[in-house]
Amino acid sequence: MNDEIIQLLSALQGYLSQVTPSDLHKLETPPILNQAADNDVLLAMLSALIEEGSIHQSETWAAHMTPTISASSLLGHLIAGLHNGNLLSPQIYPLLATIEQQTLDYLCKLFQQQHAHFIAGSSYANLEALWQAKQQCANSNIIYTSRAAHYSIAKACQILDLKLEFIDTDENDQLLPEQLLKACNNQTPLAIVATAGTSTIGAIDPLNDCIAIAQQFNAWLHIDAAWGGALIILPEYQSLFAKLSQADSICFDPHKAWQQPKPASVLLYKQPLKPMFDITIDYLECSPPNSLPGSRGGELFLPLWLTLVGNGIHSLQQQVQSRLQQAQLFYEHLKQRTNWIIYPSSTGIVCFHIDDSTDLTALVDEGIFSQATVSGEKVYRAVFADPITKSAALITVLEPYF
Repeated sequence: MNDEIIQLLSALQGYLSQVTPSDLHKLETPPILNQAADNDVLLAMLSALIEEGSIHQSETWAAHMTPTISASSLLGHLIAGLHNGNLLSPQIYPLLATIEQQTLDYLCKLFQQQHAHFIAGSSYANLEALWQAKQQCANSNIIYTSRAAHYSIAKACQILDLKLEFIDTDENDQLLPEQLLKACNNQTPLAIVATAGTSTIGAIDPLNDCIAIAQQFNAWLHIDAAWGGALIILPEYQSLFAKLSQADSICFDPHKAWQQPKPASVLLYKQPLKPMFDITIDYLECSPPNSLPGSRGGELFLPLWLTLVGNGIHSLQQQVQSRLQQAQLFYEHLKQRTNWIIYPSSTGIVCFHIDDSTDLTALVDEGIFSQATVSGEKVYRAVFADPITKSAALITVLEPYF
């Protein structure tokens, strides 16, 4: 590290002690000009950005799926930037290619799939999964998913010119298999999308039922496990994921619940990808993969690899168990001390509905909780994506409202 970078970091630390959250709203971004911005102005902006990003580094942060980044993954992110290799030419970067494959092999074994590649977010993974389904299953253009599915499914269907139809859910936002079967009997689908961890309440659809129905109608079965897939690392949840090998594709976001930086997502699939084009690429020694991503480096997997290798699987298991325990404690406290309607989940999200006279907008504005809608009712949402989020701290914040 050269002296200039050391001086810059030192100055940043000095400014961090001076910039307060209230200052953030007063700062104006420097204009983009031919000349470099004033160094003091730039340092103040960088400090403010760090201060703004620290909002979720708190025991009371439960607003969204944005955990703090572990030290190992942050180091991996930095190394990926310094490396900056392009794995469209893997022969030039053999070590990076080996690390990528090692990480994919581990995830394939974990999720009981044969093939996988990294991708920049599950919105892209959902799109590619349905793209693959359309390439390999041309018997229909109907996609069935639950009303609680992520909005990226609707976007993917619009892009691919597929017809999306929603299946009703129960009071806990889980897809109703009898309704899915009825819809399939009416119109055979191209694909069924099950959700393992809905964004609102964290619900997991009845995966085994969805798999069986998809097989009955020879439809592609995709599982959006962007959030709930984190549980697969825990032995006590193995029965929940027992039949994943029968799914056609699965996506998972380590950046949501494994303390990884964005983007860090993976798409896993049972069969090799079907070739989508026949184009001669005259500047590459290796043919590009038949997947949505093109150029890629270590930014999608080096942070995760360093976490797995540097900390060990047991450490990651403890991290996931810790945040699930805090979510359970929060649920139990609310159950004991209030008459609120509470929606628990096994994935670390607790939603609660209170009377209309109680307003938690101030806590939403602070990033402590978020708001959502469950069964047509406005609810407040606590997301335990980070092991530093503590139930006791959240209960203390809620004390005046009990």
